[in-house]
Amino acid sequence: MDFRNPKHEPWRSYWEDRLWLMTEAAAMGFDQLLVQEHFFTTDGYGASVPVFQSLLIERTKNVRIGSHTYILPLHHAAQLAQEAAVLDHLSEGRLDVCVGAGHNPAEYLAWGYSPKTRPSRMEEGLDVLKLGWSGVPFSYKGRYYDLNDLVVTPSPLQKPHPPLWVAATAPAAAARAGRHGAHLHAASADPALFAAYRAGLEQVGLDPIHFRASNAWCITITDEDPDEHWNRYKDLHFERWDFYRKIRAAMGDAALSTGLPRAEYYRAFDLVGSAQVVLEALHSLVAPLPLTDIVLSNMAGGIPRDEAYRNLKAIGEQILPVLKSW
Repeated sequence: MDFRNPKHEPWRSYWEDRLWLMTEAAAMGFDQLLVQEHFFTTDGYGASVPVFQSLLIERTKNVRIGSHTYILPLHHAAQLAQEAAVLDHLSEGRLDVCVGAGHNPAEYLAWGYSPKTRPSRMEEGLDVLKLGWSGVPFSYKGRYYDLNDLVVTPSPLQKPHPPLWVAATAPAAAARAGRHGAHLHAASADPALFAAYRAGLEQVGLDPIHFRASNAWCITITDEDPDEHWNRYKDLHFERWDFYRKIRAAMGDAALSTGLPRAEYYRAFDLVGSAQVVLEALHSLVAPLPLTDIVLSNMAGGIPRDEAYRNLKAIGEQILPVLKSW
């Protein structure tokens, strides 16, 4: 859930609608509820991961709660380790932590950082994050951190720490995830990205069979003409996806690859159709990739709650049971 509010509806009620959809997803049997993060957007995109996670922890019992994704270089990694440890205890060990380098230069510039430092900041941040979860005093000296006998309290409830995921849109980032012994949250269907992840794991002597890899798709179940359904909210879809085009172009990153063959660029980011059509498309995408998890991206911000719920219910009833059998 990205919590984007492009129509600028009243914030409290809008957030409550989205949190309600997430608790309904938990009741339908989804495995994880994931909260996104961004900073300083006009539509409130991912405004506060720990606040929304805390509310979800209180409102659910068994489903796992996670981030998708903390922008690690824009946090002090030891502080994030402490925050996550608190959430891990509050959730009674239901927390997953996903971190990534981010892809919005404006966010880096707001912190006074050069966007070119993303890779090096990410490397050090992962080192410090894992040391922070060790439960013992640690020291670390790098380009961005100079820490002496620092101890993070409390230690996480899960041992050695909550499952760690690293987000990646390119092979270099996927290889980094593997080298740090993390699970992979992919944002691309490019097989080269998954090959790089496997190589990263093997480089440090880790067996890929013990690790998980995910990819995200936007899914809408409908029996009407898919293009008519998509066109009804075309402005919202355009606003949603053009955000990524702009920030990735400004950062110099390649366009995201969904693996969906469509003539219209933004239309390619949404998988729309009957349950049978969607399942066939997902199977063709999943089969060549070493995926263990599929992430459902919420419908575009601004789509009414009732319609978003009908779609979620259809996915829960018609798609989820099949995916769990694969």
